[in-house]
Amino acid sequence: MTAWWQDLSARERVLILIAGGLGVAVVLSLLVIRPIADWQSDAARKAQTARDGYELTLAAAAVAGDRGDNQYNPMALRQAVIATAKNWNVDLTRIGSETPEGQVEVQVAPIAGDALFAWIAQLENQYGISVAFADIANGSGGMVNAQIIVFERMS
Repeated sequence: MTAWWQDLSARERVLILIAGGLGVAVVLSLLVIRPIADWQSDAARKAQTARDGYELTLAAAAVAGDRGDNQYNPMALRQAVIATAKNWNVDLTRIGSETPEGQVEVQVAPIAGDALFAWIAQLENQYGISVAFADIANGSGGMVNAQIIVFERMS
């Protein structure tokens, strides 16, 4: 190897050193710098998602209110869901019939989180209806996607 290096002219040695340096820079970029940058952006994205979820939870807690010793409106479960949805401009894309267990499954079009939680709070405070199950995710533009919400009467 040293004999080969000694046989090269000064110009060839400089070109090989420059090419080697560029090769090391490319490998360093691909194997070290780029993965670290991707890791940082992924961590920032996860942190933002966590902050958004926390803000939704705070909004829900602020809207929930105190149930206290309320006398609940005796309106039927399905009718109360439909009536209050109209009050809060909640677009019900699907609403099932009441099951023998006393539950109603609802699907809602994308909606602002504040309006969704205010609607749920009214159902709890005025009609004694709680959420048994919900599949809610962040949407775009400050909206949330409430794909499935199951309501039931509180015991």
